[in-house]
Amino acid sequence: MELDALTNAYLQQLSDKPIYVDSGDRLASRVGLMAFYKGQLRKFNKVGLGNRTEFDVMVTPELIAVTIKRLEELSLSRLTKVKT
Repeated sequence: MELDALTNAYLQQLSDKPIYVDSGDRLASRVGLMAFYKGQLRKFNKVGLGNRTEFDVMVTPELIAVTIKRLEELSLSRLTKVKT
């Protein structure tokens, strides 16, 4: 299993700095969800393709691609939100 160059570049640009969210329930906000997905991508990159996470999920190119897609959807929703 291999990742394409664009996906590899995306994973490399993720910072190793901890992501802090001030809300009580970090998954209740868009920012919290984005932090969660970035953390998942970091974990997948560290675990490596073909290996399993602590929850017995195999890291595959498809898993990484769908995680990136969701992160981009959340990011785009922030950019396209109409102010009222």
